[in-house]
Amino acid sequence: MTNAVVKKPRFLLFAVLASLILATNFILYRTPMFGPVPDGAVIGSLLDLLIILPLLTYFMVIRKRYSLKYMGLVIFAGFAAAYFIVPQHHLSDYPFLPYLLMVSEGAFLLFELYLAYTVITRLPKLLKGYKTMSNQNSFFLFNIRNAVETSLPGNTAAKILVTEFSLFHYSLFSWKKKVKIDHCMAFTYHQKTSVNAVYIMIIHAIAIESIGLHYFLHGWNPIISYILLFLNIYGILFILAELQATRLTPFLLTEDHLLLQTGFSKSMHLPLNNIKEIKQYDGPEKFSRKEQAEVFDARVPDLIQEKPMFEILLHQPQDVQLMYGMKRKVNRIVLNVDEPDAFFREMKRSLIE
Repeated sequence: MTNAVVKKPRFLLFAVLASLILATNFILYRTPMFGPVPDGAVIGSLLDLLIILPLLTYFMVIRKRYSLKYMGLVIFAGFAAAYFIVPQHHLSDYPFLPYLLMVSEGAFLLFELYLAYTVITRLPKLLKGYKTMSNQNSFFLFNIRNAVETSLPGNTAAKILVTEFSLFHYSLFSWKKKVKIDHCMAFTYHQKTSVNAVYIMIIHAIAIESIGLHYFLHGWNPIISYILLFLNIYGILFILAELQATRLTPFLLTEDHLLLQTGFSKSMHLPLNNIKEIKQYDGPEKFSRKEQAEVFDARVPDLIQEKPMFEILLHQPQDVQLMYGMKRKVNRIVLNVDEPDAFFREMKRSLIE
């Protein structure tokens, strides 16, 4: 059994426990189901939201997998949950809470200032590295990620910023960009699919939901309505970024590696010497949960998802780069391309040389 399969029950258990904590506290204060709120209930809720929930997040999600820097966001989220769930007249009995929140926000602000200082001091080197690579190709995410890893190695927060920069670059500033590639072979993977229609449908659905849900929630709680409106706008930008990145980032074959970037949310820099075999895919149309944990599916969304054309087997597990600096290891890849014969021929030639 793989590590990825082992981790899934832990994440599922965390999701169930976190949902129970939030739901029971919401029902206690926001519905008449349990009658008057008993004395001391606020203390229990604060323990749940400010201590128990962050501890669960640390031991079941963050520990040994992600940086401790994420705990600041988790604690801040606990304060936000307490603010929205527990009525203000109950919180007013505990005047120390605003000071705790101020301290937490201050610590988070100091961290952001430190990050900004680190980035600014190394910005000339970072920009120089990015410009050098951008002169060779138009792969924004690949270039900025390499520049950050060179200038700010091991900086988790900088990797998070890479995702945000890439999202806004692709969604807002790349509409006039064209694919630019030197000394490599490029293979598009989206032109014979309906991926553009899928993304446009999703954007349309999010926009309609935003208008209706914002109008409905604004009369109940304006703050929550604006938070959800912000999240929906962010979701639209995300889909636009996926659409544009799909257009601008074909699969790239060089003398020593294969760059697979599907949209902007997942990619792989695959050395050719780690490829054991490339062959026509002859497996089932759908993958089991165990297979999903072990495979990098480099296909784009489609209205009618066809079987993969090719399967690439690896000698050693390879990292798939995900959003916000996250990674997962896979031991095989499945993909489709618009020119399968040319892709297969060039891959075979590259592996023989």
